[in-house]
Amino acid sequence: MIRFRTPRIAALATLALAASVLPAITTAGPAVASPKPKPSPSPSPSPSPSPPPAASFRSLGQMPGSAMGTDVSGVSGDGSTIAGYGWICDTFNANGSCLSSGTVQAFRWTPAGGYQTLGTPGTSAFFGAGAVSYDGSVIVGEHPPENGYSAFRWTAATGMVQLPINIAAAVTPDGGMVAGGDNWWMTTGQAGTFGLFPGFSNQTEAYGLAGTAQAPVAVGGAIGGSGAFGPVDHAFRWTPATGLQDLGVLSGGESFATAISADEKVIVGEARVSGGFWHAFRWTAATGMVDLGTLGGPESGALAVNGDGSVIVGSSLTSGSTGSDIAFRWTAKTGMQDLTKLVNAPQNLLVQSAVGVSQDGTVITGNGRNLKLGIDEPWRAVLPLP
Repeated sequence: MIRFRTPRIAALATLALAASVLPAITTAGPAVASPKPKPSPSPSPSPSPSPPPAASFRSLGQMPGSAMGTDVSGVSGDGSTIAGYGWICDTFNANGSCLSSGTVQAFRWTPAGGYQTLGTPGTSAFFGAGAVSYDGSVIVGEHPPENGYSAFRWTAATGMVQLPINIAAAVTPDGGMVAGGDNWWMTTGQAGTFGLFPGFSNQTEAYGLAGTAQAPVAVGGAIGGSGAFGPVDHAFRWTPATGLQDLGVLSGGESFATAISADEKVIVGEARVSGGFWHAFRWTAATGMVDLGTLGGPESGALAVNGDGSVIVGSSLTSGSTGSDIAFRWTAKTGMQDLTKLVNAPQNLLVQSAVGVSQDGTVITGNGRNLKLGIDEPWRAVLPLP
């Protein structure tokens, strides 16, 4: 089962994919001016704009040693590094095939180097790498040792270092601050909590970070109201100066934020609508919380956003079936699009969720279900902006 950085969208996902490449797309440069009748030299043409990246779709296969599936959690802001975890077999059948797995291992993946495992395998309570810094040099996640805290921070120089917090769901682009649950920690040694909405109990969950360790902005969900079945979450934006800012709700009265753009202006997540279903949302100070709709089914969830908030990715149901989840890309120009309509994915691969996007919006990563193997398999797509 894929673990998202949100409590709700987990119901929308197990995924897969396979590699394929679309024809390259290029933009022609400006035409050169015709020669003038006078003998004066013709003006030099303006430099041609850089062509957009060629559209491509690639399965990442399985992490070495993974027998029961591999999942990704996010991609670095520069698009160079993907982080996640793989499931390692614990119990084998008589014929040598895998019977069960309760052990996982974190990894980082790059186009040039492929998979690199991080640290040692951990129990199933350990969900591997959870977030990546802008340049891919810092990866955070969870790896609970015996009688110790769970969160870790990894760099090539230090390896996997245990942190004094239990959850590591997010990291600032500079790698200096880590957050998860109600807690945050900085490389300076400072640590603290995000607090609570006045008058409500403290069950705050942070899922995304922007800014720097010196000036961070966090987003997530905290109890901010009551529903028919008890307390409900409201999405929040947090800074050290303002504390929790309630971002509001849609018609269903409950919401939580999953990610924030690098420019700190756009926040995405999920909110209940009438009927109790969840829809992806996009929030700005000017527009408030805006419902992004679905791909035809009753539910959707936004899981990541690019640097300026112009590209949002996530997962949506396409019908009333809980198994109809499909990855989407949203832009203001196109609205919510089925990602499989934008790439040439093979028929034996269910591309069910997109969990990360680079700051420029062109590199997207997510998880799929390999129908032939019957296990999770991650993917990476490169898509020009519309």
